[in-house]
Amino acid sequence: MKTLLLIRHAEAESPYFGVEDKLRVLTQQGYMQAMHTSKRIKSGTYIPEIVFYSDAERTKATTQVLLEQLEIPEEASFAESDFYDATVGRLLDFVNERSDEADCVAIVGHNPTLSFFAEYLTGEEINSLSPADALVITFDFDSWALISQATGQSLVRYTGR
Repeated sequence: MKTLLLIRHAEAESPYFGVEDKLRVLTQQGYMQAMHTSKRIKSGTYIPEIVFYSDAERTKATTQVLLEQLEIPEEASFAESDFYDATVGRLLDFVNERSDEADCVAIVGHNPTLSFFAEYLTGEEINSLSPADALVITFDFDSWALISQATGQSLVRYTGR
């Protein structure tokens, strides 16, 4: 069985003139949300072996909190520059290309793509993931390459609130 955690970055500062969107950082509330979600994930059954994240500052910071709280080594986390403006198709290709050695993988990214991707994978109405929400999706496959539309089941949704 394969398990995918889709995690939206925590609350970031509002956009303002002169600052590139990718450079927006987490607010204090965002750090608290990331901590809360990480602790909820830790108390559950599905702990990611590998974490992939967008290279935006807010996803890096969310990932850092996640790694610390779940005691995942830095070497098991990888920035993916194309996650920042990825499409559902790109995320699916990325998941399908994963090595089957890992059974539980996390993607830390952005809305609306993560929410659309969750709905695509599960065939369920997920609605919008709020900041620091994490959705656990399981697949009855031994290979990431077999994952496609409506092949997953959403099990747990952790909220950053």
